[in-house]
Amino acid sequence: MKKYISLFMIAAAAVLGTACSNNENELPEYAAGLNVVKAETAFNVVGGTKEVKMASEPAKAYAQDAWLTVTKKAETLLLTATTNTSPQSRNTLLVVKNAQGDSITLNVQQEGITFGLPAGQDIYTDDKAVQKTMIATANLPVTYTTTGDWLSVDEQSGELTVKATENTTGKARVGWVIAKAAGLVDSLKVVQAALSDFVGDYVQTAKMRDANRNLVRKTSNVRIEATGTNKANFIVDNKYTWPVDFIPGKGFKMTNGKVVFKHEVQTGVYEYYISVIVADDFSKEHETAINGTQESIFLAIDNAGKLGFKEYQKLASEQTFSSYGWNRFSDSKPVMGAYRGIGEVYVEPTIEKTN
Repeated sequence: MKKYISLFMIAAAAVLGTACSNNENELPEYAAGLNVVKAETAFNVVGGTKEVKMASEPAKAYAQDAWLTVTKKAETLLLTATTNTSPQSRNTLLVVKNAQGDSITLNVQQEGITFGLPAGQDIYTDDKAVQKTMIATANLPVTYTTTGDWLSVDEQSGELTVKATENTTGKARVGWVIAKAAGLVDSLKVVQAALSDFVGDYVQTAKMRDANRNLVRKTSNVRIEATGTNKANFIVDNKYTWPVDFIPGKGFKMTNGKVVFKHEVQTGVYEYYISVIVADDFSKEHETAINGTQESIFLAIDNAGKLGFKEYQKLASEQTFSSYGWNRFSDSKPVMGAYRGIGEVYVEPTIEKTN
């Protein structure tokens, strides 16, 4: 047994001795015609053409993936890569064969794209002029443009500076910073809107209950009045006054639990109408509303600079709450024991300014 082990170690030492004797700069020996003289196999994200040079002309050469094409010109293989539009790097195998069918493979790599405007950097502001600088890294040429002559963008050494002039139009305005590269497009939203841009009269259309509790579409008059810095009243039919908060550039946060109207049912005894958040699938058979003092709906500024009702936070997995109404209470707080029934609902409301 010791004899066999000794013979094995002698043979191994001979192989190692042969390997170590090779010059470290020498290319490995392959089957006939498959010696690689030069290999450029790393591409940047844009792609382009690189060379692999063989000692002699191979019989065949191809890539295993379509993003890399191979053109054979005698002993030179031209590798052409398309632009990688994925953030992930990619690789493929270059297969080279001789006339006898022997083959070798070389790994070819390409870096992924670094492109896009910074996430979460949309600009929401009031009507004052604004400037914001942010980092916008890219590993390929990017073209930056804006919509609207009131909005500009400048890129210097990876820093992007966005400027908006003062908004004196009396209306909200919405613009976009647009980035384009290699057929890809990304955008960043800029909204200039102050409370004063929305003060005025509106017509609201919504599904409301009739005498039989069925929902029918009706219109209501709405007026928005400023009551302070980013504070307003949302007044329906000159009767119900809902105190709401304005978020510059975004719209109105409208919270439940606010007293919008009260009347005296008998001397010294009052009934209070309190704001409530209502489900969009509210119906005679499915009267879903959320009393409380923390939940809200959002009267948001859309891409046209107009107002539209939206869900402010997710309140139920299978329902959307972007409607509202009033519930009646015998107390100024929406406590369960004081609940006296539904006062009014405005389901799937829309709103349009009239002045």
